[in-house]
Amino acid sequence: MHPERIWTRFQDLARHYRKEMERYTWEEFNRKPSAASWSLGEMYEHVIETGYLQLDSLHACLREPENRTAQKTAVGRLVYFLGSIPPVKAKVPPSAEGTARPPASKEELLRKMDVLQRRMEETLPLVSSASPYSKIRHPYFGFINAKEWYHHLVMHMAHHLRQKKRLDRFLGKG
Repeated sequence: MHPERIWTRFQDLARHYRKEMERYTWEEFNRKPSAASWSLGEMYEHVIETGYLQLDSLHACLREPENRTAQKTAVGRLVYFLGSIPPVKAKVPPSAEGTARPPASKEELLRKMDVLQRRMEETLPLVSSASPYSKIRHPYFGFINAKEWYHHLVMHMAHHLRQKKRLDRFLGKG
């Protein structure tokens, strides 16, 4: 997918996440289906915080020397062929542990989403001119380049909409 289309998709998703936040009371936003599950607030926190980590990895790609032998895993090839993360529950990799903390407030999440959006916009021109051979390893997808990290951030946001639907049903809002 072309970086401008990825950026447009990100804007659509960010708008959707913001609008959806208004549907919940603070208590609903923090209610969990079980002790081992995430609340909506924790899911939002995870999506935003991993977005920051994904952008950090993207920027690391920009500093990496080219490596034409580093490849994606079979899962990575499938995800980028499909253009989306399949509807499976995955364990958070060690590099992203701690990204699903209870949020301080909805206002704080909105501020963090604004920062993520600004960083995505600022990164767009860099992604468009980045080498496809400068790559950083993703825990599940193998070696992916700056454009693929940019796309991954958006695919990850869309992937968590499935989790949000499950949480909506739990809260009686689905």
